Amino acid sequence: MRFNRTAAKFLLSLFVLFTAASSFAVSVRGSSGNGEDSNAALWMLLGRSIPVPLTANGKKATMTQEVICINQDVEASLGSPTLSLVGSCDSGVYMHLFQYQSTSLNVGVAIGRLNGFTPTNASDYGVLICDSASNTIEMCTNDPTATNIPDMTITTTKTSVLFTVPNTFPTYPAGTAQQGQGLTFYVITRQAAPLPLAVPTAGIR
Repeated sequence: MRFNRTAAKFLLSLFVLFTAASSFAVSVRGSSGNGEDSNAALWMLLGRSIPVPLTANGKKATMTQEVICINQDVEASLGSPTLSLVGSCDSGVYMHLFQYQSTSLNVGVAIGRLNGFTPTNASDYGVLICDSASNTIEMCTNDPTATNIPDMTITTTKTSVLFTVPNTFPTYPAGTAQQGQGLTFYVITRQAAPLPLAVPTAGIR
């Protein structure tokens, strides 16, 4: 009986450690934490993509992507860049942004193929808001006080994060042309080396 109880505790520990974790809380980060318009060359690695239409299970959404160097270390902007690393964040720390618009119910925003992702660090994934007039060129959610962030469940693994919004997405006002319009999710990865850049997949469920 003692063995069974010990074995059960061990298996439970493994389950908690290696399987996905779910929660209802979401971390909120402001765009001001990444930089300002005046030094965008230091942090804007890859500007906004064109909006991509997504469909799955009768649901529809549009998605736009962007990549930020949160340590303000865009390789090409450094005083003495390593030429073989141009096109990277020198530290290997990347913030991947995904801006979504949808009128469907119960949309799951699925981000996968993450390299250097820490699922137990809740501050490494969440919603990015436009919180400062000094940064008007980073894609973000135009909800400066974060009062209209929807309830959602978050499920993570070592290589993925799934944000599930049970109701429809709020209709946020448009920000500047560069900030875009919609609910903007962020995921931070810390690669062992700056390159090759692991480009995450993004979709809906």
